[in-house]
Amino acid sequence: MNKLLLVCLLVLAPVSLASADLKIAVIDLSKTFEQYYKTKDAQAKLKEKQDGFQKEINNLSAEYERIGQEAQALDKAVHDPTLSPAAHDDKVKALDVKKQDLANMGTKLQERITECKGEINDELFRRHKDLVDEITKVINDYSGPQGYDLVIDKSSASAASGVSIVLYNSSKLIDITAEIIDKLNKMAPAPAGSAVPSGTAPTPATPAHP
Repeated sequence: MNKLLLVCLLVLAPVSLASADLKIAVIDLSKTFEQYYKTKDAQAKLKEKQDGFQKEINNLSAEYERIGQEAQALDKAVHDPTLSPAAHDDKVKALDVKKQDLANMGTKLQERITECKGEINDELFRRHKDLVDEITKVINDYSGPQGYDLVIDKSSASAASGVSIVLYNSSKLIDITAEIIDKLNKMAPAPAGSAVPSGTAPTPATPAHP
């Protein structure tokens, strides 16, 4: 029995020693994503596109409403007992045309709503993937030279249960969230209209060649 226990300890020892040598860090990827300046830019551009689509949908809806009101007016006119037979027939034909116009506009409106939703979802997915790829590259470029063997996203959740994958992490583990956010935002463009620092002379314009 003692011999078996000794063998087990000898087998597990290398694994334990290897684990002890691992350098592990954690990162809050959700916070990193939210505070990346390109995320805010992407959200603003997506909002602008959504607003444009909404304006287009509103215009189509208004047109659909207008045609509907015209169809209602014609339907009322068709039932006017004072109309002559010829005038009645004209109103019936006009109503049939207007009903078809209304149906066509309804189809156009629904198709455009579906198209707009599809475009927004596709762009949202593409932008999200591009941002995550950029963030991941910065994490990899930073972690290697720092000697980290493993970086764990402490904000991730299980797709099956929705419960956080990292249920506990020791305060001894280094959190690199702030460092990564700083590196990501170093390339952020200066805000429009930023003042030149006091005591700094503006760079003179390069003279144009004759």
